[in-house]
Amino acid sequence: MIIMDDSLEKICRKLLEYDSNIVEIIQFGSSIYSPKYARDIDILVFTKRAKNYGGYIDAIYSVDIPFNIDLVVIELGKKLREEFLRGVLVSHKILYGSGKYLYKYVENLGDSSYEEAKSALIAARDYIELAEKYSNPLLRDRHAREAYNTLFHAARIAAMTYLSINISRWGLIRRYLPEPYKSEFEKYINILHIEYFYNGNYPKNKIKEEFEKWYKKIEKFIQELEQRSK
Repeated sequence: MIIMDDSLEKICRKLLEYDSNIVEIIQFGSSIYSPKYARDIDILVFTKRAKNYGGYIDAIYSVDIPFNIDLVVIELGKKLREEFLRGVLVSHKILYGSGKYLYKYVENLGDSSYEEAKSALIAARDYIELAEKYSNPLLRDRHAREAYNTLFHAARIAAMTYLSINISRWGLIRRYLPEPYKSEFEKYINILHIEYFYNGNYPKNKIKEEFEKWYKKIEKFIQELEQRSK
């Protein structure tokens, strides 16, 4: 996907026209760390006083844009989930503002841990077991895609823990990981997160077998990073 900077600038202007209390606009997610494969653009807005959400959406789509926008609007002082905040922190670009409000939230962010990564592995298995229970293809697909994305999330948490990423070292995880983990993590991005989760192009006729293959890869990835950290 080609991301047009001028379109993003127009979107920022329209958002600011709608809400003059906006203090920061941040692009994050796959459009930053893997723009070639991203299906949409994630945008986080910090505002002193939130207005009607529909107005923000109308502002965005008043611009003729060739991509979809996923928008999160946060009123300052409202609590953010740590999982979401880590996802923003690890790969983001400040479109408007200085970033100080994002980093202020980060100051209160707890450290990621290998135990958290292992918990994500368990959650991923729960999702795939749910997928197998349903005969409805839409429900099977939903849970299967979540299973693969949660595997990716487990790898990301482990990588962040290994690198001790914090406010002074934010950026693309794959930029800092040593080989062979850097190449492995790139595979997790492109296959688990983009191809399987976003695009839904996982093997439909062998869901459990494919999941188990990737589960073992991620489990090994976590174990090896944890061992190197000791």
